[in-house]
Amino acid sequence: MKQIACAIVLAILFGGCSATSITVGGVEGVIFSASHANNFVGVETGQKELTYWTPSRSDVAGAFPRIQAFLKHEAPSIAGRLSQYRCQYFGIIVEGRKRIYCNFFHRDGGIANWKSESLFVCDGGDWYFQLEYDLESEKCLNLRINGEA
Repeated sequence: MKQIACAIVLAILFGGCSATSITVGGVEGVIFSASHANNFVGVETGQKELTYWTPSRSDVAGAFPRIQAFLKHEAPSIAGRLSQYRCQYFGIIVEGRKRIYCNFFHRDGGIANWKSESLFVCDGGDWYFQLEYDLESEKCLNLRINGEA
C-alpha cells in the first residue's frame, strides 16, 4: 500500500446517510444524497453558496464515458488505471447548472467507511483526485489532482 506523507483525512460521518452504490466502467462508487452533499462539498470546492441535488444512477452512468475520455486527455496516467479507483458522487448546482462532483480515491488507500463518509484528503498525489461534470454541456471541469507532501 502506498504511503501517504502528511495526509490529512477529514471525514464527516452521518448515521442514516442516504447513499446508492454503483459500479460503472469498472469503478466502484457511491452516490450521496443532496442532504449529505450539503455537509461536505462546499468545503471541498471552496464555494460558499451551493445548492445540491441527488444524481441518479443513469446520470452517473451517462457521465462516466465522458469522464474517462476527459482523463485520457488531461491525466493519461490516471486514465490507464482508473479501475483501481473508487468514487463518491455528489450533485451540486453551480450558477444554475447541475454538476456531478466526483471524488476519486485509490481503492488501496486504506480508507474505511467510504460508502458512508464524505472524504477529503490532502496530499497523497494522484491516488486522490476530484473533478466536476456539467450535465448540460456534457463537459468535465475543475480537475484537481492532489499534491505530494
